[in-house]
Amino acid sequence: MAKAITKIKRMEMNQEQIRAKKAQKLEDEIADNGESLEKAIELIRALDEAGMLEALTALVKHKEDAIENIVTEANKERYSNVLENISGFMFLLGEIDVSKVQELSTRLNQGMEGAMKGSKREEKTSVMDLAKALRDPEINQGVTMMLHFLKGLGRAPEN
Repeated sequence: MAKAITKIKRMEMNQEQIRAKKAQKLEDEIADNGESLEKAIELIRALDEAGMLEALTALVKHKEDAIENIVTEANKERYSNVLENISGFMFLLGEIDVSKVQELSTRLNQGMEGAMKGSKREEKTSVMDLAKALRDPEINQGVTMMLHFLKGLGRAPEN
């Protein structure tokens, strides 16, 4: 039968071996995350060039004083409406259908491009020109959209 192990001898590493192992691990991390590190360095450089690095460093070092100053300022009467409006605005943002806003924004941009092109012409538009223009499917669609928009704008809010 085998003898029971009674004594465990641990591998001991000297300080130099520990440092070499840590350096190798750090080198591996740098190699694996080089692109992210380059972006981080670029961000730090941009903050430094903008003069924000010193401000952020001071803010972190004196965070208790900074938070106290911010809270003291925010508690002033003149900011109470702003803080109430911010919370209401956040709820409003939750209700907005972003895809509809995006589509409307695209159409508004197209409309503005058309308006800029049309504003360069110095011709007058008659009533007959308006009647003829309604035959154009794009103009007819735009007028129809505007009429529906005005109808929706005039409708009482649904609760």
